[in-house]
Amino acid sequence: MAQKDDRVLLLNAPRLPLPEDKVKELAGDLHDYAHAHGLVMRLSTDKMSSEVCQTTPLTLLPSPFPKNVFDEAVRIQNLYASLYHYIAYDFDFLIDIHKNVVKTDEFTRKMIEILKKVKEQGLKQPVTLAIQRSDYMCHKDQSSAEYDLKQIEINNIASSMGAHAERLTQWHIRVLKALEVPDDVIRRAIPENKPIPMIAEALFKAWSHFNNPDAWVLVVVENVNQNQIDQRHVEYELEKLGVPMTRIIRRTLTQCYEQLSLNESSDLLIDGKPVAIVYFRAGYSPDHYQSDKEWEARERMELSTAIKTPWIGLQVANTKKTQQVLSEDGVLERFIGKPREARDIRRSFAGMWALENSDEVTLKVVQGAQKHPEAFVLKPQTEGGAALHTGDEMVQMLKELPEEERGAYILMEKLRPMIIENYLVFAGKPVTFAKAVSELGIYGYAFGAKDAPELKTAGHLLRSKPESTAMGGVAAGYAVVDTPFLYEFI
Repeated sequence: MAQKDDRVLLLNAPRLPLPEDKVKELAGDLHDYAHAHGLVMRLSTDKMSSEVCQTTPLTLLPSPFPKNVFDEAVRIQNLYASLYHYIAYDFDFLIDIHKNVVKTDEFTRKMIEILKKVKEQGLKQPVTLAIQRSDYMCHKDQSSAEYDLKQIEINNIASSMGAHAERLTQWHIRVLKALEVPDDVIRRAIPENKPIPMIAEALFKAWSHFNNPDAWVLVVVENVNQNQIDQRHVEYELEKLGVPMTRIIRRTLTQCYEQLSLNESSDLLIDGKPVAIVYFRAGYSPDHYQSDKEWEARERMELSTAIKTPWIGLQVANTKKTQQVLSEDGVLERFIGKPREARDIRRSFAGMWALENSDEVTLKVVQGAQKHPEAFVLKPQTEGGAALHTGDEMVQMLKELPEEERGAYILMEKLRPMIIENYLVFAGKPVTFAKAVSELGIYGYAFGAKDAPELKTAGHLLRSKPESTAMGGVAAGYAVVDTPFLYEFI
């Protein structure tokens, strides 16, 4: 007797387009669900208040995503977490590879200056925590026409949207049921998605390790934050684990300068009580440091016994320059000793090239980008949605950038992501049926001392945007939060 084929195929997904009345019905349901479950964000016209919120940009349905590509992203997340954990402790490597970047990139230079002070004084807190999200695209290889996993960037500080992704997954299960997709198909097609309990678990481990029930969890936040609700869910989950709400405090970098102090034992104090862990939800962008006061506050935190996520070594390791250098022959293998593991990581690398040199290889790459701008993007060093330069703008920049400023940028292969169709839902706008491309993020953490980190992977974020849109960002209104509908090829 033949066995039943339990693979999920594309034909198991809802057939599109849906009838207009069904779209209207489901969109209304989605808005109700979003507001009932905190799947919302502040208004762009009032980012300082949560009194009136709007539905987070979302997809009406989960989007098709190859199961083998998704599984590979999950499988290698612990490898990436351990890789960056080890890189962060190699002060000399990080200082050396950024020597050209710091000539013109003030933000990276100030980070390196703090890193050097930490190196000189020694780590006051040998236990570190990385809460990470590694972002990928499902890239279509031109030669084989097959889909591969290709990394875009690592986020060690701007690892947001986990709460929204978690809640949207539950609603997408609900909508598939409403469209009469069989339960067994839903169970196999929609992967479990619980990043927030994992993130809270990591923070709780760090707070517990500090071994002082009166110590603070300090959440460093932006002065203006449209995505406040998504962040709050981490704090609420942390309370469930046993951190009293009275021990969780939110402060901007400016407030940290005004209120934080170091005692003779290098403990970081607020109101006379020590900070166990600093959870940075700000500090990844130059505009978060409005004066030397914010930089002084960051230095104070880095020279303390508080556990930082990320600590300065990890954030310096987070640059596009580090990402590019790792792609060079033999560099990755310096940190990942097992050849198969290094191979698995290297497979996910997209093409990346440095610009600061005047050798023949660099000149050919630059000329290639100018001749074929559709095949490249130009990226600055910072994470968290910094602007990309593409097309004619990129060509012009490559022509005009002085040689001493080129070290602040890297060229990256422009990926060819899989194109899907879905309904995009933005608050206050009609639902649109569009061709879109998706970006997959996998959450994980590395916690512990230099030689023995504890690793865990849990949860994911899919963001989709119209195929024709170059820029990304959910809060910026370009992209929407999505859920993968995993399918297999026959």
